[in-house]
Amino acid sequence: MGKSFWTHALSNEDVRDKLAAYYRFPELKSTEVIIGFNGSDRRQRLAPTVDDLAEIRQLPNFKPDLVWKALLLRMAEDKLGKKFDTMADTITLLDQQPSRYSEALSQLDDHLTVNRRNLLIVFDALDRLAMDWSTIRELTRALLRLAIGLQSFRSIRAKIFMRVDMFSDREIFRFQDSSKIKNDHVSLMWQAEELYGLVLFEILRDHDGEAALKRLAAQTETLPALPINGEDSRLHVNEQRRLVHALAGEFMGSNKKRGLVYTWVPLHLSDAANTCSPRTFLTAWNVAAERVPAPTDHAIDHLGLLDGVRSASRSRLNELYEDYEWIRPSLEALQRQFVPMSRDQLFQLWNDHRVMQAIAASTHGEVSKTPAGLTDSPEFEALLQAMKAVAVMDERSNGKINVPDIYRVEAGILRKGGVAVPKRS
Repeated sequence: MGKSFWTHALSNEDVRDKLAAYYRFPELKSTEVIIGFNGSDRRQRLAPTVDDLAEIRQLPNFKPDLVWKALLLRMAEDKLGKKFDTMADTITLLDQQPSRYSEALSQLDDHLTVNRRNLLIVFDALDRLAMDWSTIRELTRALLRLAIGLQSFRSIRAKIFMRVDMFSDREIFRFQDSSKIKNDHVSLMWQAEELYGLVLFEILRDHDGEAALKRLAAQTETLPALPINGEDSRLHVNEQRRLVHALAGEFMGSNKKRGLVYTWVPLHLSDAANTCSPRTFLTAWNVAAERVPAPTDHAIDHLGLLDGVRSASRSRLNELYEDYEWIRPSLEALQRQFVPMSRDQLFQLWNDHRVMQAIAASTHGEVSKTPAGLTDSPEFEALLQAMKAVAVMDERSNGKINVPDIYRVEAGILRKGGVAVPKRS
């Protein structure tokens, strides 16, 4: 969650300077960020567009490794003040003179190190590298190998953002030393205290909201919970919890049996990996704040939060359908069925509803809209692994397959036991 957000944030010099100051990470202040690929159709100075890559793949000397080496060679020559060729010409040059890559990168690395500067090349939207998973895998694998090779330099690094289903694709990581990438990965996960920090931050951005929130924090002795000047929300969880309860009440009803507000809301907005989208969380609190009639003793009450969770769940499921069209037929086959269910029952439902055929029809042959592993093994086991990779399903210790509440309720899937979720109005 947030790949494109961080791509844009890292490429913004003002944002990098603020992050460097707030989080005491001075290297960011001396780092230049260049986009290596972001799936853009817009013509860029150095990074190839989707159409550029399509043309490059038609070259007689096309090799996945040469694509990324050519990109970095052009960037190096640009930074060194030299004239750089087109991607196609640079690929041809490297095919004939492989040493040009290491020579130019070494020269740039020395230049950056002497001047105490760093270069970070950011890659995003790798599912748009090609129209078929075979080529996407080849190019991604080559990019990951190149990223490992950059570790031998002192001042040049790559930052690669990947979809979770691509990161879970074993075929992409079938190369020597791939564990170095796997071991160094960082999941873009938001913890509950970070989500609440975001809500408080949004309130502080409003002039009236800022004044009211600061008064409430002062009255409840929770001022350290306010996210001011980059303060880390994780350092003041107890104060944050008290402040949230001062805003919205402590319980999701008349007593604690209905659940604590602070833990209940993120729990019911989380996927199978126990993560919650920031947009989803903000939507829930925004809808809760707009509920009429407004409560008299708090800014928000549990009734507003129930409405908010319903609305946010609906929005999140629609977002998921847009990002991964193959999920819709996979979940629709489970309507009016109970989860957790056995693997055999799940596969039988998918078979009865011809889910594989529905996925093929819904994606219109665009392979990037299907799970990475499904093109190799168009079987229900591969589909289940893809559903688990994007945290729409999880497999419990007893082997039963479950769907988290945030998707289950809006998809019309029933549950066996567990904590009740509010039904639609």
